[in-house]
Amino acid sequence: MKFINVKLKQNSYPIIFSDNNNELLKNFKKYLPNRKVFFITDTNVSKLYLKEIVSLLKKENFTVEYFVFKAGEQSKNINTLVDIYNYALKAGVDRKFTVAALGGGVVGDVSGLFASTYMRGLGLVQIPTSLLAMVDSSIGGKTGIDLEMGKNVVGTFYQPKFVYINSNFIKTLTPEHIKNGMGEVIKYAITFSSKFFDELNVILDKSIVSKKDFDKLIYESCKFKAKVVEEDEKERKGVRELLNFGHTFGHALETVTKYKKYLHGEAVALGMLFVAELAERIKFCDNVTKQKIRDMVVSAGFKDKVGLKLSPADLLNIMKKDKKSVSGKIRFVLPKKIGKGVSGIEADNKIILNTIKDFLK
Repeated sequence: MKFINVKLKQNSYPIIFSDNNNELLKNFKKYLPNRKVFFITDTNVSKLYLKEIVSLLKKENFTVEYFVFKAGEQSKNINTLVDIYNYALKAGVDRKFTVAALGGGVVGDVSGLFASTYMRGLGLVQIPTSLLAMVDSSIGGKTGIDLEMGKNVVGTFYQPKFVYINSNFIKTLTPEHIKNGMGEVIKYAITFSSKFFDELNVILDKSIVSKKDFDKLIYESCKFKAKVVEEDEKERKGVRELLNFGHTFGHALETVTKYKKYLHGEAVALGMLFVAELAERIKFCDNVTKQKIRDMVVSAGFKDKVGLKLSPADLLNIMKKDKKSVSGKIRFVLPKKIGKGVSGIEADNKIILNTIKDFLK
């Protein structure tokens, strides 16, 4: 068992790494003195883990309620949130309850927003079951839902009491969802550490990625995420923006296709290729850096082409509505070199549009 402590001015919390769900029970007892838990999960995860964990808690006299919504990004909306509010009220969920987000990134984001707003705030525990949620979205307190015009437009910053990561959960993930999480792992390597980039290349070259490899990738990714959150908890210093590498274009792809064509990691992978191309065009990075990024993305199994007929103008307009944009000017995270991402970089809209057009060919 390992720990990483996320040290914040308020609400510091541990990330707990353990393959034994009894450790989860131990921490529920430690952090939830009222022994009341409201699980929020989705239709995929509930079939796999909900019964086992609920049974574990009920044997220790916990009061447990749960809500299950349809799996997928399309459920990450205000309607799902309202359904959870109504169910919680009917079930008698009060301020003594702690919300437990059991699932991937969508579950974590929706659960966090619910916890931060229901009765003006309940405690929150994150139990990520996808690789993407383990390495990224469960840590840092970002919550949110999507609107038709943009991803994660509505949300709060709301830190959990603790994050529990059991890498055995990824055994039930499809190869597609493993790859989905690798998109975020690649983001850390390109943006923060050339050493990690080289180590990741070695792992990706293997025919089979072992559990030991996954444990290393998850732990190292969490260290990067925790450090950034400690420095810039609410994304006010520009440091946390680095975590959005590849996300501006990626979110636009997800939005314009109505969240039906790409998993988040797939869209981010294309977004990383897009910003690498843009960075070279404005002479922010060299061709060698761009090619290294492309090679890693492809070696992880991602496509290097969008493969859809989309409107460049529509993508540009959505990118202008990105949370990092200021007065309609898109601010990118661009790679200077491997291991060195830089946030807040602006480019001329004409150059951006031409890059989009060429990237879509």
